[in-house]
Amino acid sequence: MQVETNSIVKKERTLKDYIPLVITFFVGLLLLSIYQNTVLYITGVLDSVVNKSLFLHILHHLGFAAVCSVVFAFLFNLLENKKPSLGFNTVRLIFALLLFIEGLLITYFIDNYELLDVYGLFGETEGYVRFGLLKALMAIAIILLACHFLYRYTAPFYKVISRMYPFTIILFSMFLAILYSDRKPINENKTQHLLESVYAAIFEEDTYNGSEEYPLARAYVPTTDLQAYFDLAEKKPNIKILIIDGLGTDFVDAQGIYSGIMPYLQKMALSSLYLPNFISNTGDGSGAVATVVGSLPYGKHGFTNLDGFTHRHTLYSILKENGYQTAFNYGGNSALNSYDRFLVQEGVDRILDKTVFGKEYTLQNQDAAGITLGYPDHELFQRYFETYEFSNEIPSLEVFKTLSTKAPYAIPYFEKYEGEIEKLLKRSSFNEKTARFINHNRKLFASYSYTDEAIAQFFKAERRYKGYDNTIYIITGSHLNSNIPSENQLKRYQVPLLIYSPLLKSPTEISKLASHADIAPAILSLLDNRYGFKAPHTVAWLANGQLTKNAADLDKEIPLFRGPNKIQDYVYNSFFLSDGNISELNNDLSFSDNHIADEQVAAIKSSFSYNKSVNNYVTQNDKLLPKEVSTVLSDERKFSKSETLWLQSVFNGKDFDDAYTTARKLAFNKDWDRALLLSDYILTEIPRHADTEILKGRIYSWKKEYGKSIATLKEVIRKYPEYIDGYCALLDTYYWANPEQDIRQVLYQITAHGLNDDILNKKIQRANEQKPMLENSTAKLDMP
Repeated sequence: MQVETNSIVKKERTLKDYIPLVITFFVGLLLLSIYQNTVLYITGVLDSVVNKSLFLHILHHLGFAAVCSVVFAFLFNLLENKKPSLGFNTVRLIFALLLFIEGLLITYFIDNYELLDVYGLFGETEGYVRFGLLKALMAIAIILLACHFLYRYTAPFYKVISRMYPFTIILFSMFLAILYSDRKPINENKTQHLLESVYAAIFEEDTYNGSEEYPLARAYVPTTDLQAYFDLAEKKPNIKILIIDGLGTDFVDAQGIYSGIMPYLQKMALSSLYLPNFISNTGDGSGAVATVVGSLPYGKHGFTNLDGFTHRHTLYSILKENGYQTAFNYGGNSALNSYDRFLVQEGVDRILDKTVFGKEYTLQNQDAAGITLGYPDHELFQRYFETYEFSNEIPSLEVFKTLSTKAPYAIPYFEKYEGEIEKLLKRSSFNEKTARFINHNRKLFASYSYTDEAIAQFFKAERRYKGYDNTIYIITGSHLNSNIPSENQLKRYQVPLLIYSPLLKSPTEISKLASHADIAPAILSLLDNRYGFKAPHTVAWLANGQLTKNAADLDKEIPLFRGPNKIQDYVYNSFFLSDGNISELNNDLSFSDNHIADEQVAAIKSSFSYNKSVNNYVTQNDKLLPKEVSTVLSDERKFSKSETLWLQSVFNGKDFDDAYTTARKLAFNKDWDRALLLSDYILTEIPRHADTEILKGRIYSWKKEYGKSIATLKEVIRKYPEYIDGYCALLDTYYWANPEQDIRQVLYQITAHGLNDDILNKKIQRANEQKPMLENSTAKLDMP
């Protein structure tokens, strides 16, 4: 008898063996629900672990488990009929994998307070999925281990259930029931959400079917509502725009949840035109710049990331045509999100970014992956004042974008600002939930304290600036930080707008609902009405520029972009649409419980669909404005079909440093024309790739086209005054071109910037030896 039993290697499984797997899978999902709520409670987001959202989460997990049980029952039977236990083992592996994916997605939700969908996998969240895997692994492994032992020791009891009415039918009925239950990010099954986003990406189409070739183009009509608030001088004012990363209204408003963390900005709001009901058009920090300076649509991945060129108007281009100097100031890498390409197309006069900080400046601390975002906000403002070179006689438009309040919040002197948060927690009357959240996220809130102090120092220095009395400052947030929970989806976009200026007649709080897209047309109207600007006749703004109170506070249609390929939110007058659900808004942007008529619902959804289709159409087909009316024109090199084929043969992907290495090899092999072609392509995509610009200058020199070489390399040292390689290349060209060439100005710049390098010093010494006339020059450097 014993021999007969051992001779049975495997037996065919039946649905009686399958059902315990389904139940164990559901129990694993239930444990993940408890894990999510427990962590959110500890971090101060939830008030308790057991609440309504937990039960709804469990209900949605039950529905997801139900539909999985139906789908995989057929696979189970099919494989079992082919080979005993094959179906059982396959389905067991699939369920384990689904639990692992759900655990990873829940961990992402805990960290970001938003669901991950298919588009996020290819955006900024790609890095999170890669590094967040390790973070989630321990909790998920424990749950999978628990499920294993649960199944092993309790499976016999499940066979009682299997004798009931076909269990899969019961589960499927439960799944149909949850389709009508309340679905929110916190309580829905994250894997199901991801799969639905995949389905939507494949089958949802937003095709423009209108008859107008340029559907956003319309006649320029300036608004007049800001005029009454300013006493403008005869001389055109300077405009300085500060975009603070992740700054929500609750940090600035006196009644805000986080009141007191940024006291300087909070005090400044009392001296400004202050709009608390102001919203960003984008849910990520990268898209704000184009919307603020140009009232531009988002496209799929942000306007600055669009492929190809789009004709347009922006504050940069219009004010430049009216005699303004223009600048962009950022402590990070301007090549990210293609800011550099956008700014070069705009003809911005001065770009201060990560590439032009000297050795005396300290980069922000690295994150766990060894990556630094760039230079922190104090360093940005200090570098700005050190290198400021604009004439006070000429008005300027300058945009600043900060980064220290962006994850990983690696600010300098963290202990100091953490201490400020500790003091605030002791003396302020935060409610228990808010205090617990702040205490658990001290690193995040310390970064806001740091940036507030940096802004205070910025304005202290500005007040000593000769043009301060004739400057208008615009301060806003890029979006609400994704690591900070919000009351509802619209609040995720709520940011403050402060318009501060010595030219302001009196501070005023304005309850008008407006957005980033209103800033450019509002500022242009203010200046045009006073100074008679050369303004475009046709514009394609996303908004009308009305910032002050009129008959209705809620009277705008505002498209909102959560992030790459996430056009799911929309403001339509006093209504807010999000993920297909519509709510009516109160004046403070909270949601009312009013019933919405069917005809209103239809009108809102129709308008939303049209806006999405227009967004895609104008950005994908360069149909924002006709070329002949655009103030921004492309001077990028166009490549022939044969050149394009060659470029594709030597370079694939997005690693332009690798493309530069290829171009340099070609140049060293004296294939100069090909090297120049590849260099031009690199600079079309990454216009401020300094090494490629220097390589072009050297190639021209090797080809004995010294005029081109000198012009190219002079532009290099103008843009990157601290980059030694540019000076080395220029000194080489001067040496080869004409030993009698006067190079005193170049040597003076080297001295002024305190550059010291063995190779550079040898080239300076060579130049001085060839030019005895410079021996008495103040530009001469002491050789080590």
